[in-house]
Amino acid sequence: MRILSIETSCDETAIAIADFTRAPTGARVNVSSHIVSSQTRIHAAFGGVVPNLARREHQQNLVPTLMSALTQAQMLAPQAPARHQDVSVILEREQYLLSLVKKHLLAIAPPPIDAIAATYGPGLAPALWVGVNFARALAELWQKPLIPVNHMAGHFFSALLQKDKKQEASFSIPSVPFPVLGLLVSGGHTELVLVKKPWHFSIIGTTLDDAVGEAYDKIGRLMGLSYPGGPALSHLAAQGDARKYHLPSPMLNTKDYHFSFSGLKTAAFYLIRGLPPATFEAERKADIAASFEKAALDVLVKKTLRAAKEYKAKTVLIGGGVSANRVLRKRLGDTLAHELPACRFLAPDPALAGDNALMIATAAYMTGMKKARNISDVRADANVVLG
Repeated sequence: MRILSIETSCDETAIAIADFTRAPTGARVNVSSHIVSSQTRIHAAFGGVVPNLARREHQQNLVPTLMSALTQAQMLAPQAPARHQDVSVILEREQYLLSLVKKHLLAIAPPPIDAIAATYGPGLAPALWVGVNFARALAELWQKPLIPVNHMAGHFFSALLQKDKKQEASFSIPSVPFPVLGLLVSGGHTELVLVKKPWHFSIIGTTLDDAVGEAYDKIGRLMGLSYPGGPALSHLAAQGDARKYHLPSPMLNTKDYHFSFSGLKTAAFYLIRGLPPATFEAERKADIAASFEKAALDVLVKKTLRAAKEYKAKTVLIGGGVSANRVLRKRLGDTLAHELPACRFLAPDPALAGDNALMIATAAYMTGMKKARNISDVRADANVVLG
């Protein structure tokens, strides 16, 4: 099964083309192309992602990214002028994107793919709609089935992509024992997801306010670190003493599996603002970063372990942008190895922890290739939950 996938939930314009084949112990994935066009530099000036600016950039980037992906996959072939399905109505709100589609895509042959998959939510509504409508237009133009994919399902399945050490563009997807517990952590989400059987998702815990990645980014920005603040804060934390300052781990000992990071963020804010400017040097910044990270990860690790024990999880995985954090990966992996040695722990390749289209293709394949009855039924949903 060859899938062309599209991801535009936030500030990354991503397209991938991948072949999925069954294997005795799961599946094999051969990636023909995998391209991510980042808008980080553009949004840095605003200190965060501006939804309508992201929408504009997606309109500008989708066709060039697709052309690059088809070229990389050796699937870009010219086609003599012919009658095409009219996609003007589908792209009536994306006129610039429509002009690029007419200019570049009507002159190429439909690529040899079996289906198109696209993120439909959750995410930023203006960004999602551009990707969804582009996918609808391609499905109409090329007469291919369109598979809507939940963005968080993509992050979940990214942990199953195990890189082939011998072939750079190949992955394996292992068969995993159930129940599976997933910790999904990103700039917009912090969720504990339980999967008792393939692939029925149940959210057993979520953040009641800020996502952990959002807290990282905001404290990083407050400390004057480079955008985005989260990765920069983690890098700085590695140089600091996590015992220097005591910061709270909200909801650490509650009996449920929910999270809260607004209190930690506020405590860090007042700590930073309470220090005399003359003493807020590099060493002090590193100690604050390390103390903040310890407080945040303490609650993530403790609640994930407790949920794994209560639900007798045989597999625990992490996904989302924050799953690239080396300290989180090591602490959770070491804790599970000590407390639940029979439990399998999976984490995505760091290069696949952030938003990308390969994870969207993988989710489409793993969830049974659910097809929309009609492309007009596929709509963006910024607040959809995994379930």
